[in-house]
Parts: sequence; C-alpha cells; structure tokens
Amino acid sequence: AGSTTQATFTWDDSNGAYSFMRIKARVDVTGATWFNVGGAGVAYGTFTKNKNGLTPGESYRGQSRTWCSPNGGAWKSPTWTPLLFWTQPTIRLEGGSAIANLDVYPNPSRDIFNVSFTSEDVQDLEVRVINVVGEVVYTENLQQFVGEYTKAIDLVTYTKGIYFLEITTNNGVVNKKLILQ
Repeated sequence: AGSTTQATFTWDDSNGAYSFMRIKARVDVTGATWFNVGGAGVAYGTFTKNKNGLTPGESYRGQSRTWCSPNGGAWKSPTWTPLLFWTQPTIRLEGGSAIANLDVYPNPSRDIFNVSFTSEDVQDLEVRVINVVGEVVYTENLQQFVGEYTKAIDLVTYTKGIYFLEITTNNGVVNKKLILQ
C-alpha cells in the first residue's frame, strides 16, 4: 500500500469459518527460508495483515492455510493455497516522486554541477536552478521523458553562493541545495 518495505495480505471467509489463518512467505529464489506473516496465525475475524521489513525491488512468493483448532494440530485445510508472487516496489525519493538515484557532483563546485537521475515513468519534467532570491538561472523542459538523465550545468558566470536545483515531476518537486564557491 504505497510502501517499498511493506506488503498487505487480505482475504475473506468465503470458504467458511475457521479458527486461524497462517500466512507464509519467502524470497522467490530456490532454497530461501519461509517466514510467517502475522506470527503463528491470524485469528478468525481479522481479514488483513501487514508484513514489514521487506526489501524494495525484491521478488517474493507467499501462500496461506486455515486451521480449525486454535491449537494448530492436524485439523487444517488439506493444502496450502496456490502460490502468490509479487515484487516490492523500488525506493522513490521525497515521499513518492517519480525519479530515482538523484546525484549532483561535485557539490560544492567552482563551476560545473553534474546532475543525473532516472525517471521511472514517462512524464513531463522541468529541471531548474534558482538563486536565493528566486531568479531562475537555468531551466530545461523534458517532454514525455523516461530513463537516464545526465547534464553538466555550468554556473561559472554566476555569483558564488547558494543555489537550488528544482526538478518538477508528476508527483511533486524534488529540491537539492547547490553550493557555488
């Protein structure tokens, strides 16, 4: 649900009442160790469970099974459910912006700032550099851009001081402070 490290499992009781549901999952590679989601079991009446601590970009598999008795034991559904496969979303900057791997170097710089990032989705982007009084000293509009962006921005003709790199994405604005010395 919007988290790169959390998966939410939901189910219903359309096959009838039960005592508890056990959910297990593991990284989707041969020989990976299964782990429980929700401990030994989730009591009947609760139909959702979150699992935290997952790895962004990692692929997982999971399945579940119901038990009739609160003590576990032999009285359970005959088989585990079919496997469910998923991949956790990758990390996004600034609470969900649509760019990743933003890098600005060198910073501080005497002249050139190398700016690079990856646009995960096709989107319109605006890359700007603004001085401390809000004047735009560099701007570039990228229409329907996706993939790797790399640009050397030369500020040698500008006054030494603090500037701000602003990247406007579909999901908001990413800011980075630049120091021209």
